Amino acid sequence: MAKRKQKLSKEERRLRRGEDLQKAKLEIKAHPVLFTVYVVLRALVVAVLILQLLNQDYYDVFLCSLTLVLFLIPSFVERRLHIDVPNTLEVIILLFIFSAEILGEIQEYYLTYPFWDTMLHTINGFLMAAIGIAMVDILNRSRRFKVRLSPVFVAVVAFCFSMTIGVLWEFFEYGMDTFFQMDMQKDTWVSMVNTVSLNPEGRNSPVRIPIESVVVNGQEWPGYLDIGLNDTMKDLLVNFIGAAVFSVIGMIYIMGRGTGKFAPRFIPRLKERELSSPDIKEKKEERSPRERLPGLLEPIALEGPEAQEGPELMDLFTRDGKFTGRTVERGTDKGDGFTLGVHVFLYDSQGRFLLQKRSENKKFLPGQWETHMGHALAGESSFECALREMREELRVDLSQEDFVKIYRWVEKDAQMLTDLYFVRANLDENSLTLQKNEVIGVQWVAKREMLDFVRAMDYRPECYKAVVAQYIEDCIQEAPENPAGGSEE
Repeated sequence: MAKRKQKLSKEERRLRRGEDLQKAKLEIKAHPVLFTVYVVLRALVVAVLILQLLNQDYYDVFLCSLTLVLFLIPSFVERRLHIDVPNTLEVIILLFIFSAEILGEIQEYYLTYPFWDTMLHTINGFLMAAIGIAMVDILNRSRRFKVRLSPVFVAVVAFCFSMTIGVLWEFFEYGMDTFFQMDMQKDTWVSMVNTVSLNPEGRNSPVRIPIESVVVNGQEWPGYLDIGLNDTMKDLLVNFIGAAVFSVIGMIYIMGRGTGKFAPRFIPRLKERELSSPDIKEKKEERSPRERLPGLLEPIALEGPEAQEGPELMDLFTRDGKFTGRTVERGTDKGDGFTLGVHVFLYDSQGRFLLQKRSENKKFLPGQWETHMGHALAGESSFECALREMREELRVDLSQEDFVKIYRWVEKDAQMLTDLYFVRANLDENSLTLQKNEVIGVQWVAKREMLDFVRAMDYRPECYKAVVAQYIEDCIQEAPENPAGGSEE
């Protein structure tokens, strides 16, 4: 395989940094509210950290440092685990961390406002249920799991996950109180107890005993101190409420097959363009192009994947990209549905683009130079389709981190939803193995030639050409010494 393994050169690292900076600017422009919240909260935490340093309160300095680290969790999940954290969820997580550590601990809101801890535990139960649904969704996308998940089952799993997190947190608080002499499980004054121990008849029947006088070490107390029991049970109760509320919301969302707008704001999902493809490491005979990577809204069939032989089936989607639950054979009537396709623009670190010469037996543009194209089979996401097309046409396995999805072209006449990807890979054209019934030649062209090529696509709409050309101009950089275009096979 021609997969790139060599260490990046200094020039390649510079180009990569430029691309990352460009992506960051686009992210900031696309999500201004999230960026503003992140910057403001970090600035406040840094200000508190400096103030506590001046006051020589090093425990609070530690809490501030911990808060800054915790702020990085959402971006770590998105970049390293390739999971998309919705903006609403990310903002709430940042505010939750700030409210718990800075306001709750350092500013003592836990003591000033009795409802503060209750509010945070309720929110925690709500959010953990959302994450529980996301975990089921992510596991259900794996080919290793052949189960049909009902909405009720998913809701129960999400609820149990949230409650488990709540219980583990109470274990943590108890451990900190026991071994580090802290008071995370806040004590409560009790003025009355119900107990069988003080039943004068010695029967297993509780008696109600008012606590009128308690003296400890010569000091009179206003009542009995429960050492955290009431606080623990109250925290678990409100966690229960938050978990139950979102579990029901999630169940309704799944039953509606993803038509709601509220639940998706809190449920992390795998990034479609960054989904890892287990096919790359599997043997070819163990794969099936129709094998589904299901989400919660697309449960996998119990009977398992079908064989590759037979008609080429394609999923049908609505115009806005929602799966209809129907498939059609390629070339047959789609009704009012849309099929899914991909265009892949492959370029290298020198800013060159790889074009392919289409086979003469192709119906569309036979024998002409074009970018890499393909149709998604039933069960495939557009990203999986892009990986498969590169693997089949060029016999290369590309790295998922190098793919960038820039645009979805809605082709009304052909009833196609076409996702446009750019992928960076340094390939030796002489080592490529072409799928001769699809591709009869390849060649590298310089950035300027590619721009001219895109603008000359009279068979593509202006919006398509404008988006591709703009991305090439803004995001693809040429090396100082750019070799001439490659040869044709």
